[in-house]
Amino acid sequence: MEADSDSKGELGPKEEIVYRSNRFAGLVFSATLLVSMLLGGNALAQGTTVQLTPSRDSGVSGTAYLTDVEGGVRVQLSMKGLPEAGVKHINHIHGGGTCADDRAGRTAPVTIPLNAVMAREDGTGSATTTIEGVTVAELFSQGKERFILLHAKTEEGQGVPPGISCADLVPRSDNGNFDTLPTSGGISSPALLAIGAALAWGAAVGSLALLRRLLA
Repeated sequence: MEADSDSKGELGPKEEIVYRSNRFAGLVFSATLLVSMLLGGNALAQGTTVQLTPSRDSGVSGTAYLTDVEGGVRVQLSMKGLPEAGVKHINHIHGGGTCADDRAGRTAPVTIPLNAVMAREDGTGSATTTIEGVTVAELFSQGKERFILLHAKTEEGQGVPPGISCADLVPRSDNGNFDTLPTSGGISSPALLAIGAALAWGAAVGSLALLRRLLA
């Protein structure tokens, strides 16, 4: 009768060590490959954080985290320093200009409206908007300058209020990377895959070295 592949009763000491070494290397390889695929797959969704800085001496600042989601881009605004609780601050993505242009009185037209930010008692406020039919890469493309602009309190009869906090969506460089590193943290997809491959390779090399010593 053919012996069970998991049975080790008929293995000698050297064969037992070789068997365990090979099995361990296979398990390590499978585990590291699985982790790399899972983490790397999650990292493939492009995302980055941009910093909104005060305009017109408002003291209002914050962050906008843009990330690819199914069917579009999710924009999460988190603001602080808002001057009056209970006030809704409209905000948009403007196309065809920069924050410097807006601060000089030459604001670009609105291209993508975002959900309003409601100021809280502590001066903070947040809002999340999903923009359909676009990707983070397209928003940061070199084809058009864009910026996110948070506006002051809307006064009746005065039209669109001035911007009080702004962030440029810096165009991509020629090598396809963001000109400024994302501040959202985490490890990039290539790095995760490289770590998994290195771990698997190390396990395989170690197992082979052990096998050679045993058989020498």
